[in-house]
Amino acid sequence: MSTFEGQPAWDTSQDQAPLTSSRDRFYQGAAAGATALIVDDDDRNMFALSAVLQRGKMVVVTADSGSRALHILEREVDIGIVLMDIMMPIMDGYQAIAAIRKRPQSAELPIIAVTGKAVVGERERCITAGASDFIAKPVDTSALLTAISRWLLEATTHLPPS
Repeated sequence: MSTFEGQPAWDTSQDQAPLTSSRDRFYQGAAAGATALIVDDDDRNMFALSAVLQRGKMVVVTADSGSRALHILEREVDIGIVLMDIMMPIMDGYQAIAAIRKRPQSAELPIIAVTGKAVVGERERCITAGASDFIAKPVDTSALLTAISRWLLEATTHLPPS
């Protein structure tokens, strides 16, 4: 879903604002080299999210449906984080997150639910479905970058010893 109550799903006004400390840290390499899978059925949202993450030197892989995301996760072993739209046709984000969590190799993969469905209880529903975190649309870029940095850091500090 690309709009919520007539507003764009992506708040571009923040891209012109001075960088905040979380943005500074992100763009100075906190997530550099990590691979993000963006799952959204709206090309405009994928483009906007990709631009922000690529500015932080992240590698971006996109999928326009939950089922395509599952196929990508079967092939790509170095996905570090998933940004999952919830409101998608056929296989919604809840179903996709549940399917990802059933795969042993993806059980701990950080998944941030990104949705325009900002109603009471939505965050809890996403977390119950298996999401690690929740960001509402229009996306607050600073909050998104902070969440990505936090989850990537946690994922890398809980790796089993080699």
